[in-house]
Amino acid sequence: MKLLRRHIPLTVIMLVSLLSCSDDKNYNDSAMYSDIVTIASTAEEQGTVFKFRRYDDSPEITLTDPRLTLKKDSEGLRVLLRYYSESGQPYTSGTIKTRAVSAINNDTTIIRPVERYNWDATPIYLHSVWRTGEYINMHLRVEYSETPRYFNLLVDSLTLEDPVPQLYLVHDKGSAPDNYLMEIYASFNIDNVWSQPTCEGIDIHINDSNLPKNLYKFKKQ
Repeated sequence: MKLLRRHIPLTVIMLVSLLSCSDDKNYNDSAMYSDIVTIASTAEEQGTVFKFRRYDDSPEITLTDPRLTLKKDSEGLRVLLRYYSESGQPYTSGTIKTRAVSAINNDTTIIRPVERYNWDATPIYLHSVWRTGEYINMHLRVEYSETPRYFNLLVDSLTLEDPVPQLYLVHDKGSAPDNYLMEIYASFNIDNVWSQPTCEGIDIHINDSNLPKNLYKFKKQ
C-alpha cells in the first residue's frame, strides 16, 4: 500500500504481527487494547515508543515495547496498535507487549475552498469519529478498488477564521466500479485549523450511508 498525500488506495496492511492466535504457548488471557497511536521513537536501545491520548485532551500516554524495533522512517506515523499492558492497568504509561501494528491512512487537513470539490461524491460507511488532541480519527468502511481515490479532510478556507470552521470529508472513488466494503482507519492532523486563535471548535460534514447523521461537532474544552 502507498500512503500518498491526496490520491490514496484505502487499504490496511500489517506492519508487524508478533503473536499467533492459534499458538497455545503465546496465549494471553489479559485484556488486549486497540488504539490509534503515534510512533514516537524507534531507537534500538529502548525499543519502540508510542504516544497517544485516549480521548479529547486527556493526558498523553506513553507506551514502550523494549522488544520491538520498527524502521526509523516510521517515526511520526499514526498506526493502529494492538497490545497488552504489562502492568495490567489500562490507559496508563508503561511497558507493553505488542500484538500487532497496522498501517492506517495518515494525512493533514488541507485548506481550500470547498466549492472546488465534489466532496460528497462517494459516501462512506462510518462506524465512529473522535478527536484525540490535534487528531481527528475515523473508523469506517469504503468500497474496495484497485485504483487510488481522493480521500482527505478539507477545511473550507472561507471559514478558516470563523469561530467554528467547516470541515468536509472528501471522498471520491472516481470511475472505479462498485465493489465490496472494506474496513479502514484514518487519522488526520487538524492542528492547522485547531490552533487558529479564532477557533472555538470545528464542524465536520460527512456523507455517511450508515448513521442518520452527517454533521459532527467538536468544541474546544
